[in-house]
Amino acid sequence: MSIPKKSVILSICAIFFFIGCGPETIFLRPGLDTPSHHVSNGNKLLDMGKIEDAFQEFSRAKELDPEYTLAYVGMAMVYGHRGEYQLGRQYLAIAESLAGSDEEAAAVHTGLEKMNDMEKKTTN
Repeated sequence: MSIPKKSVILSICAIFFFIGCGPETIFLRPGLDTPSHHVSNGNKLLDMGKIEDAFQEFSRAKELDPEYTLAYVGMAMVYGHRGEYQLGRQYLAIAESLAGSDEEAAAVHTGLEKMNDMEKKTTN
């Protein structure tokens, strides 16, 4: 084998070695890594009582779109379930300021009603 062929083979082996040692690639399904999907998951987790898992979903939705109203409503519900009503109301206020449609405004209003109900249950 001539020297140039050895160099090519050695270079190819080195490339595969470095690719194999690199960070693990995460293959995301584009339709599953959206704010709406994470909020939907978060709401399901809240219904199952998995508060911290729901928090992670709402946080991811907010990370993907910092102006996604429903992520803030979801985070407010998590804080309400934790008994942190003041913080929950702050998130609802942010959600209200971001609401750009009647549907989003209705979600904020529903969130506020749920927050009031949660707080009443703990004070009674």
